Amino acid sequence: MPLPQGSTQPIDRVLSHLEGVRGSGEGYMAQCPHHSDRQASLSVKAADDGKVLLHCMAGCDTRSVVESAGLSWVDLFPPGSRERFKPRVWKGTITMNAQGRPALAAFGDDQVAALLGEIARLAKVRNTLDKPVATALKALAAAVGVSPERLTEAVRGALATEESA
Repeated sequence: MPLPQGSTQPIDRVLSHLEGVRGSGEGYMAQCPHHSDRQASLSVKAADDGKVLLHCMAGCDTRSVVESAGLSWVDLFPPGSRERFKPRVWKGTITMNAQGRPALAAFGDDQVAALLGEIARLAKVRNTLDKPVATALKALAAAVGVSPERLTEAVRGALATEESA
């Protein structure tokens, strides 16, 4: 669904990131971007104050739906809303900046990649470097703009220093 020209409404922004959008009652139904959806199971509605309300009938949590749609939390609120400026955290641990993106992005690719590599090294030392940890590292890297290649390079470098020690 194309974004209306010049629209600053959160509902238009959100709908433009979804597929299979159709009108339904006072809102819309769309395919949930977080799970394989053949039928529209995501309810999307604009509240009276302009914020966007999302509800996946299949049970996906709102944060996962927002991230899978390529949106940030602030995209759900109208410009000037105090909600846009509330401190938030990503994945429960990383502070988000005013644009709703993880604040680590401000450090730069090399520093963030090195930090992620160090997390992988510590996880390996503690015998906790498993698929969930690897998946979290990949998700964090993608969220802050570190390429998969750069992440792999940093993790390999950090693990190599551990093996040589």
